[in-house]
Amino acid sequence: MLLSLVAASFTASAQNNAISWNKVLTGVIGKYPATMYLQKTGKAYNGYYYYDNKQIPIRLTDSDSNADSIHISAYENNNAEYFNGVIASGSFKGEWKNIIDEKIAATLTFSFSENKPAILPLFDVVFTEYATEYPAGNAKGNNPGFGYFAAALWPEAATPAPVAIFLKRWVNGSFGRKNTVEPIGKFFINQKNKDVAEWRKFLQSEDKEAVKEDVSCHSVNTERRLLLMYQSDQYISVADFSYEFSGGAHGNYGTGCTVLDLKKLKPLKLADVFTPAGKEKLAPLLDAAARVKFNIAKGAKLNSDDGGELLVDKIVPNENFYLTGKGIGFIYTPYEIAAYAYGEINLFIPFEKLTGLLQPGFGK
Repeated sequence: MLLSLVAASFTASAQNNAISWNKVLTGVIGKYPATMYLQKTGKAYNGYYYYDNKQIPIRLTDSDSNADSIHISAYENNNAEYFNGVIASGSFKGEWKNIIDEKIAATLTFSFSENKPAILPLFDVVFTEYATEYPAGNAKGNNPGFGYFAAALWPEAATPAPVAIFLKRWVNGSFGRKNTVEPIGKFFINQKNKDVAEWRKFLQSEDKEAVKEDVSCHSVNTERRLLLMYQSDQYISVADFSYEFSGGAHGNYGTGCTVLDLKKLKPLKLADVFTPAGKEKLAPLLDAAARVKFNIAKGAKLNSDDGGELLVDKIVPNENFYLTGKGIGFIYTPYEIAAYAYGEINLFIPFEKLTGLLQPGFGK
């Protein structure tokens, strides 16, 4: 079954059966103001949200949503948050639950409404989804499978031309297509066709009984998503999520972050945000953030070889960072500083702890 779907922009009057959309929602969880960047692709909902007082983005993934209701969740260690609700007429309302160590810690109502700010650009979503199986001789659904998914943000037509050109080039470059503003959708379909043809060719060269018996090791599933984490009138923080399974105990995944400067029309590096002296002072701040997150005492060893929780002796800043209006965060992918079971690690440093460390214009 082939699904090659190109997005349409969602507006407040649109119905929830639109194929895809990307929107900004503002509202409350209980009494706590929050902002959500939510993306729909087919039947699935993904994105980020944060509580406005801290602005630390939390990743949202779909939990079996359907035409009638939306189920999205966020996980970190033994902490989980669930949103179960309905979108209608531009509003997203329902029940939020916080579960810690498999026990319900809190239940609140939430209410968000679509916020179409004057800030440009607004984004559409372009995506391609495909799934098939190889006829190895097993019953349907029990043969080696192939899955492909790719989704990209794409500036709406109203975006000023210089910004639109910059964003289109950056999106294309993220998928390996340099110096082009061509629509990304056709590339997704061509890439899917290439990948599935190579997979089938490989299986045809394998021993037939081995393919039939070892389904998992002969299955492939890939996913790429560009998701908004934060947007202001000058900066956009984008998450580039990727997942790949090609046999084994589990797939591999990770999120790459990019901060786009809409006024200077360039992606930012750490040196654009921090002074040289400020960059040198980041490691102790990241160390302190990790100790709070993992409840590690000051002075205790970090490395598991020395009785700690992590895979490293110290935490150093990387270029995988994002900005919000309240601070800067660093994403560490599985195995980068901790075991796979810990998942991705998001270490956030508020601007008030970065006084004197930032380049002019940041942290205001």
